[in-house]
Amino acid sequence: MKKDYYLDFPFAELKSQDGSFSLKIYSYDYAYPHAIHKFDRDWHKNHLILSMPAFKAEIDEVMFEGTLLEYFIEELVAFSALKKKEVNIKPTEPYFGLTFSVDKRKKVNVNGYVQYPVGWGAELQFEIETDLTYVDEFIRGLKSILKNFPSIS
Repeated sequence: MKKDYYLDFPFAELKSQDGSFSLKIYSYDYAYPHAIHKFDRDWHKNHLILSMPAFKAEIDEVMFEGTLLEYFIEELVAFSALKKKEVNIKPTEPYFGLTFSVDKRKKVNVNGYVQYPVGWGAELQFEIETDLTYVDEFIRGLKSILKNFPSIS
């Protein structure tokens, strides 16, 4: 298998307004495609890359369910339409978490973390400022992931 195999697959990217921060999530397979239970077949395998000044983190086999991804998209779409002031994204296996909030100027703040090993390992926390156009770009990427790896349940 080639080194950067995940680059051939759909991804979602969240960027800061100044371009110094990037969080990319590449979805490259179902984790348990032959599982008997449909909820187990719904888990996606992902490669996460966090880049920011002085730090870069890569974690392979970050897992989350397609149904949860659908929920995240619905929440972010409502957020982008300013129907929600805050949205939390935290997968069942919390390798990362993101909290989006918007102020009166429509500036988006994202507080988040990346953790490895999941649940007890080192945790890098961050805060960025972005805007709704970058949130919309992130949503389009998440939808692309679901188009290629639809929810099974």
